[in-house]
Amino acid sequence: MHALFGEGMFAAAGARRHADWRLDALGVMQLVTEDPRGWSRRVLGPEGGIYGSGPNGPFGAVTHNDFIGAFPVARRGAEQIMDTLQGEWFQANDIPDFHEREAELTGHAKAILARFGEDALFFTNAVSARNNPHADMFRREGVYEGFTDHVMDCGVIAVSATEVGIFWGFTID
Repeated sequence: MHALFGEGMFAAAGARRHADWRLDALGVMQLVTEDPRGWSRRVLGPEGGIYGSGPNGPFGAVTHNDFIGAFPVARRGAEQIMDTLQGEWFQANDIPDFHEREAELTGHAKAILARFGEDALFFTNAVSARNNPHADMFRREGVYEGFTDHVMDCGVIAVSATEVGIFWGFTID
């Protein structure tokens, strides 16, 4: 997980306890749930500080209604978005040595998302997925429905029958 998530990144998972996955996603976003598998979280702010839980975290103001800005995305698109979180403004062409690193980054993304199983659903705030969940997320527009007060944020929500994962990046300027 450390290869994909460094400074300015959020990676955490929690158990599904509600029929409405959004409630579980809120718990993960606010760091009030534990990972049922004991995986470590990565919640480092853009300046390297550690985010707090609840209202002190990056998703502290998110409500159930904000998930209207979460669009279904295919597994391949979710993998691509997780890769692009490494780049400035969350674009593949902004990742240093991307063409040499693409297979490695995608392998890490696949391994993380595999935990959610074959039947998992994925969501993103990348607007390119709004009308086409199978869009090439390496070549998407850099437009996002923001979930935080940061200048820009982008990420993937993974939802299975038993778990929810939040994998997100933040830009502060």
